[in-house]
This record gives sequence, structure tokens and C-alpha cells, in this order.
Amino acid sequence: MAWQELQVRVRAGNKGAAAGALHRAGASGVQEDYLPGEAPPPRQPWDTGPPPPDPAEFLLRAWFEDPEVAPIEAAVSPWAESLAWEAVPDVDWEESWKAGFEPLVVSERLVVAPPWDAPEGALIIEPGQGFGTGSHETTRGLLKVVDQLADQVDTVLDVGCGSGVLALAAAKLGCIASGIDVDADAVKDAVAHAERNGLDVPFSQAPVTECAPADLCLANLYAEVLVDLHPELLRCTGRYLGLAGIMLTKEHMVRELYDPDLELLQRDVDGEWVALLYERRA
Repeated sequence: MAWQELQVRVRAGNKGAAAGALHRAGASGVQEDYLPGEAPPPRQPWDTGPPPPDPAEFLLRAWFEDPEVAPIEAAVSPWAESLAWEAVPDVDWEESWKAGFEPLVVSERLVVAPPWDAPEGALIIEPGQGFGTGSHETTRGLLKVVDQLADQVDTVLDVGCGSGVLALAAAKLGCIASGIDVDADAVKDAVAHAERNGLDVPFSQAPVTECAPADLCLANLYAEVLVDLHPELLRCTGRYLGLAGIMLTKEHMVRELYDPDLELLQRDVDGEWVALLYERRA
């Protein structure tokens, strides 16, 4: 079996007709894509304005098994600006996907790993089950905070827990930890991770307004959400507050609110993201 990918450059107005011709010619699948360098930045939850206009041209990718090239090209040529064939490599996609997730060594005592590559004593998190495997910059920043402060605090609250990795890491290091999230699926996954790791950590959809203060409060959320939750996150901060999910371009939004009330202990920049650690002033 030999798979080939046909890349068809088309005018925006011809996308539908070209895609239909490719399907009729026997394509197993057709994908619409931007031309190199023309993809707009991913739309974020805080983007409220209209989306950017479509470019003048698009790229259609179609896949064929042992294709007859001439009739396929003849079928789509009336709408194509250009055509190019490319062999599809034979890849074990499951193993390729797994290769993208390696153990994250936060310190000698804290390692976060997928189940298929977990050293003894690691915190096991299944990729794809809730946000937060440790691989994203925002999660790494707060895992460092957990490792740094676990011996100085008794209680930890994770607001927006996702996979539960932050609360579970705190529990693994001896803290009494809990987590909340508005997403029922995230809570379900966090509970599953707690069971898998043998950790007693309660996760729920309880509103932050009902949470008691913790020695260390953690929130890996968007800058806009951190702004909205400012009063409640302050209330939940017994001593330390760790904030992440903050793009460098939006750091000022968060610091304008939190700097007057708390002392900034450290600022950890990882790529285009920043994590902030605050402490209550004496």
C-alpha cells in the first residue's frame, strides 16, 4: 500500500468545488489548510472581535492510496492554481504520538510522566485527559512552585485543576491538597488520576466562592480569568499565591491588580509565558 498526498493550491472561492472534485476522484480525505506563513494566530477565549478575513488562496491536501495520477489531476485542474504530489511516509502514529510525551523531571523528588514511560515513584498523568501533563510551559512554572514550597505549607488549593497534576504533585509531596474546575470532564479525569496514583485528593466543581483559604493557592488560567477572579483568589490565599497561564503581552493586566495587595517573590518566564509567585505581606 502506497499513500500519496496531493497538495492543491486554490482560490478561496474555489475551495468547495475543488474539494468535491477530489472526493469524487477517490480521495480518502481532504483537508483545508492555510498557505505557509498565512495562518492567523489561534483564536483565544478572550478574543471578542470579528475573526480576520480569509486569505485569497488556500491549500487543499488530499490523500490517495495507489493513485492514478493523470485522471485525478484532470478532475481537479479546472479549479487549481498549482498541483504537487508528495509521498506519505509509513509511520506508526501511536508510537509517534507517544514519543511527544516524555517524563518531566521537576526535581529529584518530583517527576511527572506518562504511564508508558514512568520511572519508579513518578506521578503518572495520562496525556489527553484534562489540561496539564507538565509538558506545557504554564504547568511547568507552577510545578516548580509546588516543589519549592511543599515543605513550607500544609494546604494547597488548585483553582482550575484540569488534569489535577498540580494538586496531585502537592499531595505526593506531603500536602493536604484539593482542586476545583468548572469543567465536569476535567474533574472526572482529575479524580481518575488521583485513584491511579493512590492519592487522596478531592476534586469537584465547587465554585471558588465556597473554597476555604489554603496556605498555597494555585491558578493556571488565562490572564483575563485571573483578573476576573482577583477578589476570590486573594481571599483563598492563606500565604502564597501562584499564578500561571499568563502571556507575556498580558502580564501587566495581572500585575496591576495583584502587585498592590501581595509581595511578588519570583517571576518565571518560559517561552512566551510567565508564572508569578506572590506572598502575603507581613
